[in-house]
Amino acid sequence: MTGTNADCPQAALPGVPGRALERLLSVLTGESGPDKPGEARRVDILLALLCALLSTVLLPVTHTTGVITDYLPSLIAAWAASATLLWRRTLAWLPVVAEIGYSLVSDDRVLMMFAAFAVTAYGRRYRWLGVVAILLSYHVTRNLLELGGGLEARPPESYLFASAVLPALYGETVRRYRAVVRVVRERASQAEAAVQQAADLAVVEERTRIAQHAHDVLGHQLTVLVLQSAALRTEVRDDPALMERAGVIEDTARGAMADVRSVLNTLKSPRERIPPRDVGRFLTGVARNMKAAGMEVRASAPAELPPLSEAAVELLLRAAREGLTNAAKHAPGAEVTLTLGVDGDLVTLDIENSRQQGPRMVLDSGGMGLSGLSAAFERDPRARFEARPTAAGGFRITAVVPVDLAG
Repeated sequence: MTGTNADCPQAALPGVPGRALERLLSVLTGESGPDKPGEARRVDILLALLCALLSTVLLPVTHTTGVITDYLPSLIAAWAASATLLWRRTLAWLPVVAEIGYSLVSDDRVLMMFAAFAVTAYGRRYRWLGVVAILLSYHVTRNLLELGGGLEARPPESYLFASAVLPALYGETVRRYRAVVRVVRERASQAEAAVQQAADLAVVEERTRIAQHAHDVLGHQLTVLVLQSAALRTEVRDDPALMERAGVIEDTARGAMADVRSVLNTLKSPRERIPPRDVGRFLTGVARNMKAAGMEVRASAPAELPPLSEAAVELLLRAAREGLTNAAKHAPGAEVTLTLGVDGDLVTLDIENSRQQGPRMVLDSGGMGLSGLSAAFERDPRARFEARPTAAGGFRITAVVPVDLAG
C-alpha cells in the first residue's frame, strides 16, 4: 500500500513483468484460486491431450527409434503414456515412470518435458531424483542399448537442457510461487481478521457502556416509580378511583422495566446490528484493540461531535476498516494514525500509515475494496473520498462525510 495507489495493489512478484509472469503461471498451471476448483482439472486434461497430439505429429519420424517399430502400437503407447498427465498433481511420479518406459518405445521427448515439470512442481521429497531418473533412462535407452536417436544423433545440450532441465526449473518456480501465494493469502486473512476483531471488540465496549448507563439511570428511576406507586395503592384503599390509577402507574412502570431489560438484552447480543452513536469513542476503541493485536495505531477525535445520521456513521466506519485493513496488508510494521475532525456540517476522517517496516508480499486483489468504497461516496455531492501516497513513502485515505448523509 505504501508508495503506490492501493487501487493498483502490488503483486507477489514486483513490477509489470512480475504481474505478467504471475498471471502466466496461474493460467498454465490452473492455480487461479480456490474459487475455481474445476480449472486445474481442465488444465490437466488439456495438457494430456496436447502431449498426445504432439507425440502423434512426431510419430511418423520417431516410431522406428525404439523396440517397437510398428506405427499403431507406438501410437497406443504414446497416448497411454500421455494419459498419465491426468494424475500429475496427485501422483507426480507417474508421468516419470511412464516416460522411462516410453523411452524404450520412441525417441519422442515431448512427455519428458511434461514429466520433468510435473515431478518438480507437484512432487514432494526427492523430486529432483525424478529428473535425474528421466535423464539416465534416456541415456541408457538411446545409447547403451543403441536405439535410434540420442547422443549420437544430436549434441547433449539439445535434450539435456531444453527437454528436462528447463521444464524442471519451471516446475520448481511454480512450486515456490504457490508457496508464496499461500503465505500471502494467510497474511491477508490474518490482517482482515485482526481489523474485524478490533472493530467487534469496540462494538462490545460501546454496547456495554450504553447498557451500563441505561441500567444505572433508567433502572433506578423505574424501580423508585414502582415502589412509590405500590405504596400509593396501599394508602388510598378507601378511594377505589385513586387506587385504580395507582395500579395503572405501577403496571406501566413494571412494563417499562421489562422493556429496558429487553433493550439491555439486545445490546448484549452480538447478532444485533447497532451502529455506535459516538464515532470518536468507537475509533479510539478500535485503535486500542489494534495495538493489542500488534499494530501501532493512534486515534484522535474531538470531544464533541454533531449528531450523525446512521448512513454517515456506517460510511465513516467502513472507511476506517478499509484503511486499517490495507495498512495491515500493504505496510506491515508501519504506524497508522486515525484523525477525526469536524468542519461545519462535514466530518473528515484521515487514515495515514508510514512506510512499511517489514517485507511486503501482497497479491493482486483488483483494488475492489477502495474502488467500491469510492463509489459509495459518490451518492452525495458533498461527500469526498481520496486515496493517495504520501511524500514520506506512506499512504493516506481521506473520507469526508456530511453529518446528514441519507441512507
